[in-house]
Amino acid sequence: MADLGHLIDRLSAEAGPSRRLPPPVLRLVRWALLSIALMLLATTWHGVRGDLAMVMGTPTWLVEQGLALLTALLAGFAAISFSVPGRRGWERLVWLPAIAFWVLVLWESGKPDMATQEMPALVHLFCPYCFPVISIGSALFLAADMRRAAPVAPVRMMGLLLIAGGGMAVFGERMIHDDLDAPLLIAIQVVAILFLGALLAPLGRLLFRWKRVVGKM
Repeated sequence: MADLGHLIDRLSAEAGPSRRLPPPVLRLVRWALLSIALMLLATTWHGVRGDLAMVMGTPTWLVEQGLALLTALLAGFAAISFSVPGRRGWERLVWLPAIAFWVLVLWESGKPDMATQEMPALVHLFCPYCFPVISIGSALFLAADMRRAAPVAPVRMMGLLLIAGGGMAVFGERMIHDDLDAPLLIAIQVVAILFLGALLAPLGRLLFRWKRVVGKM
């Protein structure tokens, strides 16, 4: 009891007031706007694809792009929800139906040409410039936001922010390049993003750690 009383005294004397974070939806909107700004920055040296106006009239392309963006946003929302103690469990799983439906659409779109398509070389899987800039930058924006909250589940938080950043990058690079539209290629990209997210997820223990607000008693 004496130790507990001493801890309470130290907290009341040394701990400063904490600033309340905005609601998760507002944090998600702020992250999405920063990520879109990063995509626009990427267009300054690559420009947008020449046939953008034409493909935007293609229902399949619009559905695939919409699902890429939706997956990124829902994965980002799930990551943010993990950083807020007490959030509802379904918020942390809401991205799974989106990415499953995205893969299903890609599978159905690519089946007619699957027999004639070749497996792309790893070097041609992603744009070597746009994808790293958008994915890493977007993931860093989300990580910076999440570090201000509580690291409740650092491994899952890390995995989700990488999936969110990767989804944003797939969405962004298809706005810039016209040679990344093959459904099989995109499906492989999605699998690669999931694999990378799972592989690097343990790094969350280093990135997201509880902040020490008081010294040793």
